[in-house]
Amino acid sequence: MKVGLIYEIESVKPHAPGHEYRVFWDTMAQIELADRLGFDSVWAVEHHFLTEFSYSSAPEVFLGCVSQRTSRIRIGHGVAVLPFNHPIRVAERVAVLDIMSNGRVEFGTGRSTTMDEMLGFGMMPEETRPRWREAIEMIPRMWRDEPFTWQGHFWTVSRPVSVIPKPLQKPHPPLWVAAVSPDTFRLAAECGLGALGFTLGVEPDQVAARVQLYRAAIGNARPLGATVNNQVSLNLLCMAGDECGEAERDARDAALWYARRGLELIQEVARNAPRTEQSYHYLHNAARIDPAEITASYFDYMKSADLVAIGTAEEIIRVAARYHRIGADQLLFMVQYGAIAHERVMKTIEILGTRVLPELQRWPTPEKS
Repeated sequence: MKVGLIYEIESVKPHAPGHEYRVFWDTMAQIELADRLGFDSVWAVEHHFLTEFSYSSAPEVFLGCVSQRTSRIRIGHGVAVLPFNHPIRVAERVAVLDIMSNGRVEFGTGRSTTMDEMLGFGMMPEETRPRWREAIEMIPRMWRDEPFTWQGHFWTVSRPVSVIPKPLQKPHPPLWVAAVSPDTFRLAAECGLGALGFTLGVEPDQVAARVQLYRAAIGNARPLGATVNNQVSLNLLCMAGDECGEAERDARDAALWYARRGLELIQEVARNAPRTEQSYHYLHNAARIDPAEITASYFDYMKSADLVAIGTAEEIIRVAARYHRIGADQLLFMVQYGAIAHERVMKTIEILGTRVLPELQRWPTPEKS
């Protein structure tokens, strides 16, 4: 089983002078440690305008720096938000990152789930899925076709152009899409894309059903790229401790802050997306939840339902085993969230790297029909 880290790059208030500088360099130190300890991958999100929640507005720049300060860990866009970026620029940036990382890129894509970002870039929820779909069809062709032309709904390249450079990995880096709803798991499979899934807010039985849906559809994939990336990855909030109760105590407030803030962000989309826009219908139930209900008892629920991996190394292995049985190929642990101090994040990475990874990386890849 593959094990990685995923970063929002959060910095919550109250903000001390230099907090933006500090959070980026703390994150870099954490990733360098993960590289030394043998983690399989590290991923960075793309978010804009979300003070406190994410400062990862230019992941292509940050991941380029990561490529030069690490040697083996794979480097993932988790994800590049295609509706906000011209597909040609994305293709160029990913190819350069692949070259400079010596072929370590994982290319995750998505469409955005916050109104601040959509409105900031001048679009509405109903535009995001078709924009994503057109862009993800274009980009692999840019890496294959020479010259490249395109006549689409959102983008047109009428004059033949040479989109350079090409990625080092052949035929191209693995392609992924962020997947929450059953519809997106099915779409990922139909398009031959790996699915980057989530656990927070989704019951494990629901996750299992979505993985099964993906596996059932992948056999009939019509891949948008040159290959089928038959993989399911799941994100988990994580904190590791030496003793029973230590991690729970240290993570509680930060996990609740993250859950509340994340809920508030997606609720605004749920309220603004037209009811006729089916691709966001899975958010409508979230709009009925009061963020004030996410209290200490909700943390206990997240723990008991295995929606998070917080505890001793043995407890994290137990939770990971549940998702391995479900059929996950990869787990991405989010270890930096809320107001958790850098030193505490480093301790979690150390425990994961020395006591959890050796076990998880021995587990076989799930059987795939």
